[in-house]
Amino acid sequence: MKANLLKLYMAGVMLIALYTACNKKELASPDHGRVVKLTIAGSSTEQLEFVYKNEVIAAMTNPGQISINAMLSVSGQDAEVEIRKKGTTDILQRKKITDAPFAQHVNIYYDGSKLYENAVSLLIKGYAISGELEFLIDGKLAAEGSAKIENRLTFLMDKDGTRALTIRKKGETAVLFTKTIQVSPENQSLVFLFDGTSIVGNIQLDPPANPQNMMIRARFQTIFPLQFKNVDVDLVFYTRLASAANTVTGTKVSPELRFKLPKDGSFQTLELPPLPGSNYIYNFDIVESGTNSDPYNPGSPLVLNGYTIRPNEGRATSQYVTDPIKFEAGKSKLLVITDQRTLAPASKTVYISGGKTTDLSEYFQ
Repeated sequence: MKANLLKLYMAGVMLIALYTACNKKELASPDHGRVVKLTIAGSSTEQLEFVYKNEVIAAMTNPGQISINAMLSVSGQDAEVEIRKKGTTDILQRKKITDAPFAQHVNIYYDGSKLYENAVSLLIKGYAISGELEFLIDGKLAAEGSAKIENRLTFLMDKDGTRALTIRKKGETAVLFTKTIQVSPENQSLVFLFDGTSIVGNIQLDPPANPQNMMIRARFQTIFPLQFKNVDVDLVFYTRLASAANTVTGTKVSPELRFKLPKDGSFQTLELPPLPGSNYIYNFDIVESGTNSDPYNPGSPLVLNGYTIRPNEGRATSQYVTDPIKFEAGKSKLLVITDQRTLAPASKTVYISGGKTTDLSEYFQ
């Protein structure tokens, strides 16, 4: 029995010693930190380095994208990662790191002069009918383009800040359009049309009321500005076989189908009815609105000496022998329609008809 009591006594002493040792270990390291995983992402136009507790934990080897993962021991709530240009001691910014949660994330965007926390990607998609455009971020040139334009701009943003996008003609200072960029959402877009004078926005391409028809939203732009009378015009529609020669007149749509397009170049809408068959196309004459007269004053280069302007009557032309408006039932099209002339030397005749048609639908769908 004495032996059993001795064993119990020794076991108790060992437990007390073990408990005391554990307590002493905790007291010896009262500031033992928690490990957190820090991810740093973003971009910089210059090389940056990141400092934690006076030690460089990561550095960029080249300007560009930032993608850094670091394991840090954090104690308390006052830990900070310092951000500075590589090789310098000046601190650009400090980012607070806490001991929880385990996974933490920091965004850094540096443009060489200022650090930002957020970035917004803006897709600029549109078409300039004439001229070249410049796109500026807070007054600084960021992109330029003409005709078909598709650019993606990045706006570096403060947490609650805004920035301004402006559009102007190249070589001019007058602002055509201004858009305020908010910090959210991260991905934004601007769809536009430049008609040569102003930016046209809010263009809607609604489907035709009759799904067998095709909806067109169009504007007229002459290629003969010196001879054009600067009047509203009508497109008078004809149908004809696609294979018909350019000497063959078309069949005027009955009842007569006229599409008025104002001289100011604004867009108007019309539903085109189905063609007589799949092998038919639409052609159209261009006349002064409300009349059957051509909207031009005679003179070179539109009309040569001794030539006379006559109605085209839906003929094919020597330059554009296919349908200038491709018919697709149920579709909506955004079109810029021009004019053209076809010379018939044998009869000394000039036929004026619809010319090149630019389809801008893809930018607004």
